[in-house]
Amino acid sequence: MDKITADNCYGASEGSAIYWFRRILDGYSLEQWTAMGVIASLVIGLLTFLTNLYFEIKAKRRRVARGIGYPMQKGRC
Repeated sequence: MDKITADNCYGASEGSAIYWFRRILDGYSLEQWTAMGVIASLVIGLLTFLTNLYFEIKAKRRRVARGIGYPMQKGRC
């Protein structure tokens, strides 16, 4: 009995998700989806850059702490 109830619940949830997903897709024009895609790709690219920058700085500080790299000097790149 529990399996039937769980399957019905999953089926209803899946049907609801598909219904709302189709409503979202039909709610915007092609130009709006294109604009959202461009904006999303720019945001994801910026987040990727910032994440990479964070880990590069962290790795450099780790190398400096171990005495492998050069310390950062203020006022110089």
